[in-house]
Amino acid sequence: MTVDHTTSAPGPARWKAFLQNAHLIGFIKFVLPLALIPAIFAALYLTEPYQQFLVLSGLLIAYFVPPAGKETIIPIAILMGYPWWLIMLVIFLLDVAVSLFVVWNFDLALKIPFIGRLLESGMAVARNYTESQPWLRRLSTVGLILFVFFPLQGTGAMNGSILGRLLGLDKSRVFGCVCIGSFASSLVIALGADVLIDIYQKDPALGIGLLVLIVVIILAGVVGWRMRDRKLRGRVPR
Repeated sequence: MTVDHTTSAPGPARWKAFLQNAHLIGFIKFVLPLALIPAIFAALYLTEPYQQFLVLSGLLIAYFVPPAGKETIIPIAILMGYPWWLIMLVIFLLDVAVSLFVVWNFDLALKIPFIGRLLESGMAVARNYTESQPWLRRLSTVGLILFVFFPLQGTGAMNGSILGRLLGLDKSRVFGCVCIGSFASSLVIALGADVLIDIYQKDPALGIGLLVLIVVIILAGVVGWRMRDRKLRGRVPR
């Protein structure tokens, strides 16, 4: 008995052709990150009471509007009674979606009117950082993680992904660095805010004192960062 080889492996061949279709893969890479964001909101809608879902959705939308960031949205959500782990996870997943979109679709996204302007502004910020903070280029991977980790104005998942591109890192490394930086930053802020709120509820004076100390440390760090930035810019030949 002979075996009909013409029908023995149509499935693998079909899948191979499917995975090699550049237009289809490009479409998936464009749509998948964008689909993650409504999927996150849908999951919250199904798991949270409707009023809490509306409030949390408003906070998450505000997360995309500067100057709001992790350092403001996460503590506000925890103060409003949301579990620290929930808001941390949601913010992290939003950063994952944004980073995936930028890493996979940077050149194409530049041609989209509104998104292109956002990316161009992010490129300007990233260039300023690489010019004023040369250690970012020297450390590359670690520098990119720290760039995303510290919640300063102009940092974050989108600008971190753009910075990784300017540093010449491959896409998988950029995405990995952004994920590590975002997860660590979200975790530290969420846990810190939760602990601080718990201390304040038990001892308001101690809680306020710790909050003031944290604010002073952050402000000192920001001022020191900007002063160092100005000194480095002054040394750059014009």
